[in-house]
Amino acid sequence: MGQLAKDQFNNQRKHTRFVRDDIKAYIIPVSFLSLQEPIACKLIDISSAGVQLFTKTKFETNIKLTLVLQFDNGHEFKLKAKIVRKKEINHYLSNHNFNIEKSRLKNKDNPLKSVHLIESGKKIEAKYRFLNMRCIRILTFSPLNPKKQYNLVFTLKDEKVIKIDSQFKHYQHHIYHDYGLKLEKTNDTLGEHLLDTQTDLIFK
Repeated sequence: MGQLAKDQFNNQRKHTRFVRDDIKAYIIPVSFLSLQEPIACKLIDISSAGVQLFTKTKFETNIKLTLVLQFDNGHEFKLKAKIVRKKEINHYLSNHNFNIEKSRLKNKDNPLKSVHLIESGKKIEAKYRFLNMRCIRILTFSPLNPKKQYNLVFTLKDEKVIKIDSQFKHYQHHIYHDYGLKLEKTNDTLGEHLLDTQTDLIFK
């Protein structure tokens, strides 16, 4: 799963939240008879009291489950938790064909930093998921109209901007569910491990 824009989520937690890319997260719903199969999730942030994550699977609030956290260093935590918040997130994936000189995007000194779309003078925020010299796959959080003309705007790391026409080719709509999970109790061991293994100064 790809990474989401920070403004797609609400910051409602009192504890310091860590943004980590080295932790795999799974949730296991608890049935009356047994645990079900683990469901892979994308971890948005984490603290010693809870996590924020998203997945395609839909649940209601107040559902109890087991949260499994697997660190890249081999440590694993299995924690009892409950869904206390939820929100739907729409993902729109679209392919856009374009023509550009190969050297303009392949120059190692000018790698692509970001991309957005423009339609009738309106800027549409986007993230790219795939890129070659003729096609780009883009993620947006608002729907696009395949019948409209969109311009691609590439921003390079040296801040140069390239604006080009594009042809809308393929479109998909996916719904994800953003959940706020509260642990059954604050886990100090997890909190200490988060501090010990934090390498980037990225907090929320």
